[in-house]
Amino acid sequence: KDVMVIKSKHYENQARKILANNIVYFRLKKNWSQEDFADELGTTPTYVSNIENAKRNTRIDYIGHIADTLGVSLEQLFVERTPVVNHRIPRR
Repeated sequence: KDVMVIKSKHYENQARKILANNIVYFRLKKNWSQEDFADELGTTPTYVSNIENAKRNTRIDYIGHIADTLGVSLEQLFVERTPVVNHRIPRR
């Protein structure tokens, strides 16, 4: 018999929000602005902003690159934490 698979946007969005919050959390721990982080990643501040605001899906390989750049494990990027309130660090 065929099994009906129910896709839930909730979990997809939840995972993206957890990842986004953790990227902000670890970026701020490094005292990096979005521009600094974008430079370290080799991408644009707009791309970083889209990831940090959970507006963009990210390839799993790229999540590994993000973890390496932040100096954390993949697991640390998916731990549920208290939402980061202040995302801002002034540009250099």
